[in-house]
Amino acid sequence: MSTLNVANVTDGTTSVATGYVVNGSAKAWAAHVLDAATSVDSLNVSSISDTGTGDNRINLSSNMDYANYSVVSQSSAIDNNSNPRNISLYDAPVGSYRIYATTPSGSGSSQGSHTAAFGDLA
Repeated sequence: MSTLNVANVTDGTTSVATGYVVNGSAKAWAAHVLDAATSVDSLNVSSISDTGTGDNRINLSSNMDYANYSVVSQSSAIDNNSNPRNISLYDAPVGSYRIYATTPSGSGSSQGSHTAAFGDLA
């Protein structure tokens, strides 16, 4: 295996240190609608599976190195619905993670979701 050792990465306009790219940036993220398991935009996501109302599995294109990676998430109101939502993560093997969003009363919510995974890729 070859090793490429560079200090910075640039797109011609902006330069960023490779340490930030390797260690500090999200390795996967998704913005999607929970009830349709439809991705609005994503990085390192191969598909989104609908596993129930407000319950989705985010399938990764490239696996994480180990199952103890960090996922942050937020559920957002859509269609001008301003009721707050709670969102939790569970069942996070190296190739996917699962999120569940609820309404204030605790039932499944079909709102939008934004998630990001941080850790090392396999």
